[in-house]
Amino acid sequence: MSKYRVLVTGNNLNNKSKIISETPIQVENYFEYQPGFSVEVFWRTSAKTTVGGAFKTQEIDQNTILPEVAGTSAMIVTFPSTQADAPAPVDLDKLIQETFARLPGLAETFEPEPPGYHLTNTIDYVVILEGTVNLLLDEDAKTLNVGDIVVQNGTRHAWVNDSGKSVRLLVIMIGMERV
Repeated sequence: MSKYRVLVTGNNLNNKSKIISETPIQVENYFEYQPGFSVEVFWRTSAKTTVGGAFKTQEIDQNTILPEVAGTSAMIVTFPSTQADAPAPVDLDKLIQETFARLPGLAETFEPEPPGYHLTNTIDYVVILEGTVNLLLDEDAKTLNVGDIVVQNGTRHAWVNDSGKSVRLLVIMIGMERV
């Protein structure tokens, strides 16, 4: 099991920098009806987030994991391999309900066919942390490996893992206006 943690820095009341929190990320909090799939949002900011001064927590819309314009959403995503041995039986209705419950805002962007394609009003910085994954676009496809970085500019895309092993991505989404 991989261990990830989030250390958040900020300033105290005397404007001195310090670690405000240190929290493990539950990257293996798998979906029940999508075995091996996990999305763990670990940090979000709003368009009103500021730096400097004493650290303050902020209110973020809990009805979506997508960032508002100029906001951010950071997450670790784990995709199981489509070649995994003996996949669990899938109840499509429960899978859809679980996806909407655990990925509010993002789930609504997925197209029914072909599976996995979606389009968000975000620029995403995607870093491949573990494994190999295929990025599918309308007119291109590319196999990505550990250390590869994708700047996903609000384009229609899908991720497919046919490597035989799980893949883990760091995804940082920045909310943008679409023209």
